[in-house]
Amino acid sequence: MKKVIIITTVPLSLATLIKGQPKYLSQFFEVKLVTSSSDFNNKIVEYEGVELKSINMTRKITIFQDLKSLLEIFFFILKEKPDIVYTFTPKAGFLGMLSSYFARVPVRIHNIVGMPLMEAKGKKKYLLEFIEKFTYFFSTKLLCNSFGLKQYVSENLTSKKINVLGQGSINGVDIDYFSDNLSENEKKDIRDEYNISQKDFVLTFVGRIVKDKGIDELVEAFVELKKLHNNLKLLLVGDYEENLNPIKQENKDIINNSKDIISVGFQNDVRKFLAITSLFILPSYREGLPNSLIEAGSYGIPLIATDINGCNEIIIDNETGVLVEKKNMESLKNAIELLYTDEILYNSIKSNIRKSTIKRYSQKYFLNELRNELESSF
Repeated sequence: MKKVIIITTVPLSLATLIKGQPKYLSQFFEVKLVTSSSDFNNKIVEYEGVELKSINMTRKITIFQDLKSLLEIFFFILKEKPDIVYTFTPKAGFLGMLSSYFARVPVRIHNIVGMPLMEAKGKKKYLLEFIEKFTYFFSTKLLCNSFGLKQYVSENLTSKKINVLGQGSINGVDIDYFSDNLSENEKKDIRDEYNISQKDFVLTFVGRIVKDKGIDELVEAFVELKKLHNNLKLLLVGDYEENLNPIKQENKDIINNSKDIISVGFQNDVRKFLAITSLFILPSYREGLPNSLIEAGSYGIPLIATDINGCNEIIIDNETGVLVEKKNMESLKNAIELLYTDEILYNSIKSNIRKSTIKRYSQKYFLNELRNELESSF
């Protein structure tokens, strides 16, 4: 049985982005995981049923820590002698591809799932471009989780062939797990828990509470709309990142002080929040192909997202959701008001979105494609 080592920077990616993927692949390969240490690494091991090696990595550029991480990964790979090293996220890709190259791993696959440099400027942009190109150079195969991101990378960063599995994404969506099957009484109990009435129209965001996710525009649009529609609620599911990409302090204060904005932090299971959601919103500045959108789509929730790569592959405008202009509060506000007031359009989108998601992003189909991709690498 061929051995595969999967490397990602933070454990959260294993717990959310590719949850269930190591478990599936372990039917066909010997799978081991590498990620930073955390309190829930043991839970990942228990769920996936594979070994996990904790090697601390940071998402920031930290020369001495990165060198230490590189050496630890190199010696681990040298000891394990895998047939494939498979990385995703930028830092894990850089460290994993470089160390596996010098450890003479025959198949080195990097999956491009996000591109921080798309919003970077100046020297930081040049440095991030160098790191990406370096990562691609030491890989034997490149994957990408959206067609739009593939085009950007092909035009700006590499001439290497890039494959997109299926219709994109990094793990597909478990259409049975993400399914609206709670009773009305169960949904009422969830609403009561968070002081949300049956009449409230709930706008939900799931992800990191950071600037690049469009949280500033979302909060500002909500404040304006709340003046017109009293029964709106904003539900934020995710943690703040204070150091890397913070939102405006005034918007953080609004979140903390408004009784109509419910911030619940990171949640291992977001389904109960999706169950009470009227409209799912992702006003991000950059994405690969966002899991949160296809999870909400599988739940049958109308979507609003920015017209950027990945988002505009999931959303067919005015059929499965509404696309808005990036970094434009007015565009976002108008889209929310449109779906709040236009019942015919809202119900039409609601009837389309789950069928569209199942057809294009079913996890069973995606994982089979990934398995075939790995097996064809030899």
